[in-house]
Amino acid sequence: MKKIISIIFVFLTQFTEAQQQEGSFKKNIEKFPSEKIYLHNNNDFLLTGDRLLYSIHCFNNLNRYSFYSKVAYIELIDKNNKSLVKQSISLKNGHGNGDIFINTNLETGTYKLVSYTQWMLNRSNVFSKDIFIVNPFSNKLSTTDSIVDMNNSNKLSDSLIIRTNIDNLITSSPKSSYSKREKVSLKLTNEFSKLKGHFSVSIRKKLNFSLPKNNTNNIYIKQKEKLYLPELRGTLIEGRLVSKSPNVSVSNINISLSHKNINLPISALTNKEGKFYFNINTPNTKNLLIQVHDKNKKHFKVIIDSKNHFKPNFDTFTNLYFNDSVIKTIQRRSIYSQIENAFFSVKGNKIINDLNKNTLLSNKGTTYLLDEYKRFKTVNETFIEVIPNAGFNRNGKNHELNILDPEAYKDLKLLPSLVIIDGFIIDNHEDLMNFDPNKIKSISIIKDKYLYGNAIYQGIAIVKTFKNNFNSQNTHTHLFQIEPIQHKKTYFFQDSINSNNKRIPDFRTQLFWNPNFNLKNKEIIFFTSDIVGEYEVNLKGYTNTGNFVSYKHSFFVN
Repeated sequence: MKKIISIIFVFLTQFTEAQQQEGSFKKNIEKFPSEKIYLHNNNDFLLTGDRLLYSIHCFNNLNRYSFYSKVAYIELIDKNNKSLVKQSISLKNGHGNGDIFINTNLETGTYKLVSYTQWMLNRSNVFSKDIFIVNPFSNKLSTTDSIVDMNNSNKLSDSLIIRTNIDNLITSSPKSSYSKREKVSLKLTNEFSKLKGHFSVSIRKKLNFSLPKNNTNNIYIKQKEKLYLPELRGTLIEGRLVSKSPNVSVSNINISLSHKNINLPISALTNKEGKFYFNINTPNTKNLLIQVHDKNKKHFKVIIDSKNHFKPNFDTFTNLYFNDSVIKTIQRRSIYSQIENAFFSVKGNKIINDLNKNTLLSNKGTTYLLDEYKRFKTVNETFIEVIPNAGFNRNGKNHELNILDPEAYKDLKLLPSLVIIDGFIIDNHEDLMNFDPNKIKSISIIKDKYLYGNAIYQGIAIVKTFKNNFNSQNTHTHLFQIEPIQHKKTYFFQDSINSNNKRIPDFRTQLFWNPNFNLKNKEIIFFTSDIVGEYEVNLKGYTNTGNFVSYKHSFFVN
């Protein structure tokens, strides 16, 4: 594994140094490891206002979970090949999950749900399946006397090993019917609980009609003759620096990338063509700020490569027709969905806070919360009275902040310090010196020398304002937007034992969803709702050796 990744890095490093190698790389792409995706979602038939829940499995060419790409992309495509939704999902050991809210302005029809990694686009290879969406309000539903009865296909990519019909999943025969709001416990066999891999469980009400055939596989779509780098460490931001003056070089220029959720901006150096790359582990913000740190920065223009690499070109979108009985079912389910959405604030899913902590600051920094000290009229006075071994000194016509380390070498004591306010690097330290100190929440000081880009700094000052909205007067900053990584969530499911929930209507048709079900739990526990009818337990996933596991079980709620 490490050897393969090393080979990719070596080759891609050579590529960035010589643009002419791109054509050669595309011709020899088959020599490098490939990836493919399979996606398990909770339902192929949705109403506007529903949520499409999904679990992503990314495999390498050996049918094992891929450790290459750390980001997968999900898109919902309409009949005009327009991307209506695009999401970025973090992959850990080849697995990730998320959800899509089906907007109420979507029209009734067939949509394509596609998923891919950036590395997959080199082979024009994407996962695709049909999603059938009905808007019971904005469109008149097309009717017919009957519905085409075509069973859904379980066929996946031919290269994947499929394992189905596991008869001994549950230790004892479960009940065939349950009451409303009853607790259900399905116990797994010891054999099944020993399987290692990634599995998701969906329990929802079955449709009482058939859908058109859904071809689920990896398809090939012609893409541009371009090299798409693998996102081996997170979201890859690619761009280039363009000089407005022919006499100003774009080579070896120090630039930084900031966003509001990081303390220390990421640095990069341009190559001889002005190209640069940033890797962001888990970007959960749309707005990115790129700064050029060079005396000639006013002569540069920053261009960020678009992440809209995938260009859909689907030609088959099945028309949907419903008889009167199905239309009544849709209308009834729409009412259930509206009631559930009305109580979403009570039942809402919880976002897991997965922001990376700044280990540099927590391990080496000293933080001064200014509200714990006497407030002074200027930032300069604040440093003099509150923060030892740090202060502003005149350097020519301007002032700069210097952080002193008594143990540092004499030459290092003369070096400037790195100043960061709300995640943005401040080249002109007088922006901090002239700032209103009453707006500052904290100042953190790191005394160690720090190599950042191609410059060495004696110490770092990290300043946080109360509103986290410092606006530098530096006009040579460049704001860009990206698709943020989706937050991890824990999904809510009604607990009928809780007395606080007894008065809350329970019109769920999705009784349970767990995209990361741990088989070691040996038990699937959920509660039925107030909706009667036939339900289905659907467990799908893959073992670490690439075997596909699928189990289905039906029961009734009376």
